[in-house]
Amino acid sequence: MRKPLLYFFLLMSLWSGLTSTSAQSPATISGRVLGYLSNRIGDYDGLRLRTGTGEVHLFFPPHTAAKIRRLAAVGQLVVVDIEPDRDGTGHPRPGSGQTSETTATGQPAIPTYRLSQLRNAGSGVVFQIADLPPPPPQSGRMVQTEGRLVGDMHDERGHLVALLTDKYLVELKPHQADQISSLLAGVQWVGVAGYERTTDGFVNRTGLPLLHPTALTIRGQTFAL
Repeated sequence: MRKPLLYFFLLMSLWSGLTSTSAQSPATISGRVLGYLSNRIGDYDGLRLRTGTGEVHLFFPPHTAAKIRRLAAVGQLVVVDIEPDRDGTGHPRPGSGQTSETTATGQPAIPTYRLSQLRNAGSGVVFQIADLPPPPPQSGRMVQTEGRLVGDMHDERGHLVALLTDKYLVELKPHQADQISSLLAGVQWVGVAGYERTTDGFVNRTGLPLLHPTALTIRGQTFAL
């Protein structure tokens, strides 16, 4: 009796391993590009795809945005390899989440995945995320500029994360936002010193270059950040 039981448990273990491997393999789906999603500072990092079963959100590293947007314009048909978004890299937005989640209205949330490969169904051109590794950290180009303050950005909790001038998107760390947010009421013109992002591949929905500030001048007074 022991040998049949031993064989049974060995077969179950093998089947469990095969099932686990299959579950971890990328899945392939196809659909039409509906649009793009962006992170807290406006960098594109997600793709909205209309499939045969509904809309899904596919997230990718922001430094690959330029490549992906050239290959998958809105309205085009694409074939993609996807993986579960288990590690939270997709930064789910309000109204989207894992397949098992629901929205506040009780409707199923939009499923989110990580994009691993994309193929344009028309041209056949293929892009693999792994072929474009993250760029090495770099400070960027030091600039000093003045500009008209035209807007700002807040995260889903209402915290200030960036200022918009007519020339730059000025990203603010939490301590920087806390330092200057109360000083901005009624301000229409600011001076900024900082490092402009020069790394290729990022695309911001504002169309503005990104600036990491080291100092901000408000009403003639300069604040080190």
